[in-house]
Amino acid sequence: MNSIVLDRVSIETLQSIERERESTMMDKNFIQWCKDMKIGARVEVKDSRANELMAQYSAYPQWIKRMF
Repeated sequence: MNSIVLDRVSIETLQSIERERESTMMDKNFIQWCKDMKIGARVEVKDSRANELMAQYSAYPQWIKRMF
């Protein structure tokens, strides 16, 4: 997340978001929905191009800045 955005959000708001996230993650209906949709919490195997794609994605904002 961009630090500029974090500077505009209060600590109380961030804590509230974290509490809501924890509540959602513990919800049995949400857990079952994740299982039904085969949604995992982490990636075990990286694609061989994952690092390259991440580098491209990370460089994208700098590329836009150079254009303008």
